[in-house]
Amino acid sequence: MSRTRKLIAAGCLCAAMTIGSTAYAMPGATSLVTVTPKTTAAASSNITEEKHDIKETGAVAGGAAALTVASKVSVATGTSGNGAGSADQGQNSQNIKDTSDTSQSQPAEITANTADQPGTEAAPETAPAKDPSPYADVAVSKVGDDEDYVNIRDAASTEGEIVGKIYNNSAATIEETVEAEDGTWYKIHSGSVDGYIKADYFVTGDEAEALAIQIGKMFGYVEEGGLRVRTEPNTESEVITKLYSGETYTVLEEADGFVKLSLGDDENGEAITGYVSEQFVDVYVKFDKAISLEEEKAKIEEEKQRAAEAQAAEEAAKKAEAAEAQSSTRSAVVAYAKQFIGNPYVWGGSSLTNGTDCSGFTKGVMAHFGVSISRTSRSQAGDGYQVSINSVEPGDLIFYASGGSIYHVAIYIGGGKIVHAIDEAHGIGISSMYFTTPYCAVDVLG
Repeated sequence: MSRTRKLIAAGCLCAAMTIGSTAYAMPGATSLVTVTPKTTAAASSNITEEKHDIKETGAVAGGAAALTVASKVSVATGTSGNGAGSADQGQNSQNIKDTSDTSQSQPAEITANTADQPGTEAAPETAPAKDPSPYADVAVSKVGDDEDYVNIRDAASTEGEIVGKIYNNSAATIEETVEAEDGTWYKIHSGSVDGYIKADYFVTGDEAEALAIQIGKMFGYVEEGGLRVRTEPNTESEVITKLYSGETYTVLEEADGFVKLSLGDDENGEAITGYVSEQFVDVYVKFDKAISLEEEKAKIEEEKQRAAEAQAAEEAAKKAEAAEAQSSTRSAVVAYAKQFIGNPYVWGGSSLTNGTDCSGFTKGVMAHFGVSISRTSRSQAGDGYQVSINSVEPGDLIFYASGGSIYHVAIYIGGGKIVHAIDEAHGIGISSMYFTTPYCAVDVLG
């Protein structure tokens, strides 16, 4: 069975190439070059049908029709794979026929031994003509080890203005060969760039084809919905899933009329692969392409933007993490302070269990979390930084004053309430933060 290859080379390979019998140029072509190698179907009653690529030659030998696959190289549109066909139905009895059985309806071989007939001579044997390389007009850049790219110029000269760059192992269409004073140049088209590059930086023909196999990224476009994916390259192996029409997957290899696809990873991070019948998958190869100076500038700006966004996201994540940690700390402060509820109030005291006053209580609680604050309520109001009474958070200090002079401090615990060393009659307890008008609030936790 013949195989179809599409070459996405340099983004826009627009020169139509003819190999074999027919060349096609689809309107609006911008990115794909389809390469179909030349093959000939065997003369047999069990001839494998190849979608769209089989032409009847009209030749008949011994009652068996000879069908010839017409080789072609065509420029196609960016959407691949619209050929007709039906999905793998288990045995593929209607579409995949066994071509190895040649015992049926084989015409007898007829030869004329002209050497034994008088007056005749045997015709000399001639070697079959070699098909031209389907990559005859395609070049692959081969930049030296000391360079990352080659400049594309608007003239076949190093004095020409630079219009773009092509990096190593990128593809281009050769539109013209120019013999200049300093050697051979190619006029190429790659991506959105047209210009000239010295031929020394490209490989072509068979060498380009061999290199393409190594560097090309192969993809498979699913042409038929319900395509079965199997564990092995045959129609008897287990079906692991089905694919939908229009999906594209990375091709890992081809084997025995099947294509091995990469289907992503499972929930454990293990790679999922499987085989599908190649006749229902449009396989194409994608290469890197040249870029214009404008595109390079836009790419650099885009990379800077992405880097800035990544940095902003990282900083936001750190802030969120810090906020979460702070929230956890604030909750811990509240929980720790509340465990001393009911303990006595002692003016000038600093023991959370045996007795403390209001500022001794706040100082002792914060010290447990490594936060050092002043001893008196008036001094503590100058620690940390002030926050609005309307935006206080658990763990913030709430201060009260008379005539502008601070005389009391408490710890906000949320829900409009505070925990504090109230007085000798009430000891340490919980009150509304509005038991009297708050004077200010301070965050010492950060």
